[in-house]
Amino acid sequence: MHSVATTVNNTSTSTSTSQPIQTSRLALATFGHFLNDCYAAFLAPILPLIISHLSLSMTMASGLAAIPSITSSICQPLYGIASDRVQGRFFMLLGPALTIICMSCIGLAPNVVFLGLLLLVAGVGTAAFHPQAVAVAGSASGDRKGLGISLFGFGGNLGFALGPLVIIAAVSGFGLQGSALIVIPGLVGLWVMIRYLHVPHKTVARAQIVSLKTAFEGVYGTMGLLFSIAVLREFTKLAVVTFLPIYLVSKGSSIVMGGVTLTLFSLAGAAGGMIGGSLSDAWNRKGVITLSGIICVPLLLGVFRTDGWVSMVLLALSAAALSAAHSVIIASAQELVPSRAGTASSLVMGLGWGLAGVLLIGFGSLADLITVPRALDFAALVPLVTVGMALALPTVIARSQDASSNA
Repeated sequence: MHSVATTVNNTSTSTSTSQPIQTSRLALATFGHFLNDCYAAFLAPILPLIISHLSLSMTMASGLAAIPSITSSICQPLYGIASDRVQGRFFMLLGPALTIICMSCIGLAPNVVFLGLLLLVAGVGTAAFHPQAVAVAGSASGDRKGLGISLFGFGGNLGFALGPLVIIAAVSGFGLQGSALIVIPGLVGLWVMIRYLHVPHKTVARAQIVSLKTAFEGVYGTMGLLFSIAVLREFTKLAVVTFLPIYLVSKGSSIVMGGVTLTLFSLAGAAGGMIGGSLSDAWNRKGVITLSGIICVPLLLGVFRTDGWVSMVLLALSAAALSAAHSVIIASAQELVPSRAGTASSLVMGLGWGLAGVLLIGFGSLADLITVPRALDFAALVPLVTVGMALALPTVIARSQDASSNA
């Protein structure tokens, strides 16, 4: 029976040979993350317009917002398994292509069914991109996996930050339907990836792939904790990102202000992810996950009880704290199951975040029942549950490549 390492040394999985960061490959993987998540962020800032245009309830609106996450829940683990066998860049290019095209067209949707289909295909694109991309980012990070994956996460957070401003500018300039023109810069960015991203293509024979049973043997409990933490923290993030613009518009703010607020939330989250990833390399993964869960709760509660610049400062700090463990959880999953890094990543990014999307539908019904502000208070308290789970994690969430590949 294999067990998880519990020593204080956070580099217990490294070999005796130092492994440098592959800067170019990591930078392009990060750019791809930026590109994909920039377009994936188009729905939330214009959701108030879509609610009015298509006469949607809060439950229907949250259901639409949850479609990409639910799609990832179904598809991303499958892509993770595939990326462990087919190593290269194919899914890293296919994913953003689907996301860019479909999310650029959401303003053209004549009804809720067509909009749902666009979001579903965009979710498939996001699911295709992440497992292979984060595995490439992790392998390109050398001995600084926490830092490297946090840089990769920074690209996604930066995309989420700029996406709301991009789609609002497009809608303001060209109208809801004319915003489809925003597909052009996305396709240009995709061409850059096709031209310059070089990842060795390798198809691993089935006989050479460590079985899932062997890879996860002895670590089911720790992976279950990481999975649960990822679900609950992502649920809180989804609830805030989806309903904060609705909340602000209901208080008399403009849709532009809602977009700016989402940008602030994502930028602060990007900074928090960078800080958390670096701290986890220097300190330990468990400490960062635990502390960030404690800090974010009072900050989030303060956001909905203040106004003006005080509320904005609290929002930025809460986003940084909430996102500080984002890359840490992914790095922990990869280090826990190094022989199936793509599958491990997809469990927390895809299946975990997809389940968070399912919870978001129920959150929409809750908002219809008790009002949006009170429902957001509930979402802000959820990370407290993850603190207890984090305390149950081992000091170091890692084991060696050999340990995970030998039965």
